[in-house]
Amino acid sequence: MVVSVRATAGLAGAGSPAYSVSMGVVSAVDWMPVESGLFSSAAYRAGVQQLYLRFQDGKIYRFFDCPVTVYNEFVVAASKARYFSQQIRNQFRYEMVLRRPGNRQCASPQPCLAEQLRASIVLAKARAIYQRD
Repeated sequence: MVVSVRATAGLAGAGSPAYSVSMGVVSAVDWMPVESGLFSSAAYRAGVQQLYLRFQDGKIYRFFDCPVTVYNEFVVAASKARYFSQQIRNQFRYEMVLRRPGNRQCASPQPCLAEQLRASIVLAKARAIYQRD
């Protein structure tokens, strides 16, 4: 398995993602459709405090160390774009999760999910090792 990773600062206000990972669409989370001109759906993983936002153009961003209250407030906000700009953008470390163009290995979402989870584990281990050194 080959995963291309571009590491950057990715801190609040840095203006660039923590990691840019080429992999299948995140399908391990339960997506909630949202009414927005900017976003199509949102998801949250409580165990790891990760917020996922899917934009109308298909791009998916994952925000780390994000409290569940932010997800709950985002979902009910009258303007998702305004809430995002004021409460989420530049407040949390994030990464963009991209669809792999022309990925022939994924005939169905399940193999893509397995590949994505393996890649996430590899990245988590690499981060842990890097932080120890």
